[in-house]
Amino acid sequence: MFKLSDLSDGKGIDDFIKANSLKLKSAAQIEDRIRNSKSFFGFDKEVLVSYAEFATIKDLFKDEFIQKVESGEEKWGIKSIAQAVKDFADYMKFAWGKALDERGISASRSIEKLSAWMWLLSRDDLDNTLNDDDLYNPYGAPALIKCCEILGIEVSDNLREFAKHKCQ
Repeated sequence: MFKLSDLSDGKGIDDFIKANSLKLKSAAQIEDRIRNSKSFFGFDKEVLVSYAEFATIKDLFKDEFIQKVESGEEKWGIKSIAQAVKDFADYMKFAWGKALDERGISASRSIEKLSAWMWLLSRDDLDNTLNDDDLYNPYGAPALIKCCEILGIEVSDNLREFAKHKCQ
């Protein structure tokens, strides 16, 4: 079993990547998903843009930001798969908190962002799991639990209890 805290700290990432057959989508796939997102609020873009090649999406930004990136004042670069896993683990911890705190809009946003990470890491099956409406109530907790179980991530007892208690 993997622990979110370990993954966030960079521990066991290589084993996690191998165990879950993770790989980053191509730059072209990422650009296509950003440009053709069907998300109403575009929260998935907030995740994916960090992994895109700047040159291919710079038209999406204001001139001032483009100048900052091109001058080196603002850092940009494709992140590694290890960084994507760390970012995912950090955000999964955050999502647990939003579910447990019964933060409706934030919990929904978390689900959308986590599904973008699963797509980015070539786990389209978990992208679909996270977006399964039957697994949303309460506050996305059942979807978070199922995603973690499939990935071999240890789930906290309080999240499991919350999901059970609230579903009754």
